[in-house]
Amino acid sequence: MSARSTALVLGLVVAAGGGAFALVYGPRDGALMALFMLGCGALVLGGAHLLARRRRVVGALSRQFVAGISLAIGLVTLGVGAIALLMFLSPHDAFTMIVLLLFAGALSACSASLLAGGVLDDIESVRDGLAAVGEGRREIEITTTAHDELAELAAAANEMAGRLDAEEHARRELVAAVSHDLRTPITSLRLLAAALQDDLVEGPAERGRYLADMETHIAALSNLIDDLFELSRL
Repeated sequence: MSARSTALVLGLVVAAGGGAFALVYGPRDGALMALFMLGCGALVLGGAHLLARRRRVVGALSRQFVAGISLAIGLVTLGVGAIALLMFLSPHDAFTMIVLLLFAGALSACSASLLAGGVLDDIESVRDGLAAVGEGRREIEITTTAHDELAELAAAANEMAGRLDAEEHARRELVAAVSHDLRTPITSLRLLAAALQDDLVEGPAERGRYLADMETHIAALSNLIDDLFELSRL
């Protein structure tokens, strides 16, 4: 989500929350609630954007999840504490509110950690599968625990491995076929050259026929080499 989209969403939420509060408790309380929501929201979302830009510094995804959740819980807790003081709540009520908020934040962090654990497991599965493909293994099956974008990525990786296996199989068959086709004219050329070298050919006419046969096999070799060049460009 871009910064502009984030600001738009925050503005809509602040307007809706402040407006609803103003209808129930009056314009002054609605304005205070809107200011509180705007301040906390701007700090949390601004920090989230900063973390998103500094992902390389934060490191692993698990740290990014923890940093994002801690940022949101910490700033909202500070905001609620400030509102409690401004509303002149008793110390007991303010402390109770903060404790309950921290408790809710801890539960949210645990829930997010459980969800993040499954996501990280799927990411490791995809990473290990791609590493196996990079090492030359093709008979792999990458699986994930959910039907989400990571599952689509795993399916694409499996399809890629299958295509690579098919291409390598076709390449091996092509090399075998070309080797067989090259062997025939080379063998014939070797026999013809040996016959000429050993003076087994009698008369100019017979020698000319041998030379013509050699030219035919050389032309066949040239055509095979041209075909190989064409295939190498595909």
